[in-house]
Amino acid sequence: MPLNVFMWLLAFSPILLLLTGMLLFKWEAPKAGALSWFISIAVAWSFFGANPKLLALANSKGISLSIYVLLIIWSAIFLYNIVERAGAAHVISKMMQEISDDKMIQCLLLSWCFTSLLQGIAGFGVPVAVVAPIMVAMGFDPITSVTCCLIGHSWAISFGSMGSSYNAIQLVTKIPGALIGQCMALVFTIAIFSTGFSVAYLYDGNNGIRKSIPLILCTGTVISFALCFMNFIGIAQLASLAAGIGGCLVLGMWAFIRKGKKKSISQPSQNIREMTFNMAASPYYAVILLSMILQVPIIKSVLSPYHWGLDYPAIATSLGHTVQASAGYSRIQFFSHPAPILLVSAVFGICVFTRKQACGVSRRDFFLACLSNTVRKCVPTSVGIAATVMMALVMGDSGMTNYIARGIATILGKAYPIVSPFIGALGTFITGSNTNSNIMFGIMQYETAIMLGKNAVLIAAAQSVGGSLGVAIAPSAIMTGAANVCPGGCEGEIMKVTMRYCLVNLTLVGLFVLFLGKHYQ
Repeated sequence: MPLNVFMWLLAFSPILLLLTGMLLFKWEAPKAGALSWFISIAVAWSFFGANPKLLALANSKGISLSIYVLLIIWSAIFLYNIVERAGAAHVISKMMQEISDDKMIQCLLLSWCFTSLLQGIAGFGVPVAVVAPIMVAMGFDPITSVTCCLIGHSWAISFGSMGSSYNAIQLVTKIPGALIGQCMALVFTIAIFSTGFSVAYLYDGNNGIRKSIPLILCTGTVISFALCFMNFIGIAQLASLAAGIGGCLVLGMWAFIRKGKKKSISQPSQNIREMTFNMAASPYYAVILLSMILQVPIIKSVLSPYHWGLDYPAIATSLGHTVQASAGYSRIQFFSHPAPILLVSAVFGICVFTRKQACGVSRRDFFLACLSNTVRKCVPTSVGIAATVMMALVMGDSGMTNYIARGIATILGKAYPIVSPFIGALGTFITGSNTNSNIMFGIMQYETAIMLGKNAVLIAAAQSVGGSLGVAIAPSAIMTGAANVCPGGCEGEIMKVTMRYCLVNLTLVGLFVLFLGKHYQ
């Protein structure tokens, strides 16, 4: 379809409505998402040649993908409700305060490094859903907690979740893993430092930047080295995990060096005093242990046949945009999907915390109370996520998303390397997933770079790096983080904050890509 301004604005209109509704009019996510979804259907049908069958299939895919995401959110919030109701969250926060009485170190350690460690194992919203509530329990502001976690772990997405996004960019571009992995790790060095300084500024403004310069320089150097080293030796799937561990160790050493006199902490209730840190953290130990066990190749291969996913046929719009057939779309692995891991860990937590009625109630009453609180928190979030994900699939399958990206690439020409990370972030904003962004835009970015005479490997790497940073502004990720700490309409406020920092980080990455492209063709 030929490009023109009117059609480009129509293609962009659902995103514009979503942004305007959440940021300007402060609509709650379900309302903004539902209206944007309705507009996407109307535009796809009226102007982009989508027929009722294509729209039905796209919405069905959206529901499938929503189920994948929502299972994680419900499980993560259920797990946290168990931890919080048992008093374990207070014990964990107290222990973190004993490691360091420096709030800046606490903030960087949790939101920049520990979230990235968790991203290396599980991903799919788990790091923010787990860590943000812990930060709130430690006394951090809810909005600050969520925004710091969203921005802080965004550098770890591409090599996280055992390399799902890294594998996706290889799949669509056919670039050898060693080549694109090392290029991505190089581009990520800018993102690592910029996200660290973003977290510091989010917490304490210019004063936070000044106080954290040595912390971030030392920790960022170790993280960058670990990311590059793991790619150099060919274990890219574990790069975020190794880098996150390295970052936690360095900040732990800084905490030990800087540790001052312990601040007095109010005495907890009797059941909290009797709970050790290991007992309080036992459900999270279970999450990490189960995730690692299920990644052992022989165990993974034995359990991989057990899954659920729907098959979708190939289809095309009347204007020629084709959608390839998909087998097992948004496949849910019964054993390695994050939700079963979180649920098993939650059950383990119930058994630990209710042993001998340590919480003062029966196991049944404890379970029902946690379940009721989970339902109350999750229903509004679920509506918003389902609507935005269905909007994303309607836009993608009708060709609207591709049309938006083509327009951007055509207009910018020689400045394209600067914008390539923004296109990756756009894909993540729309779909909620760096993996899906790489599948949607990876080949387009690669072919556009060749057409413009740019370094195609570098541009493909920038696509995935941008998609990784874009998680900080993805509505589904924001709703996941907000569900536990500030349910009821704070998503727009969170997006307003993360949008500013994400755009700055994307610009820095784009300028770095432009510099590299000029010197390394």
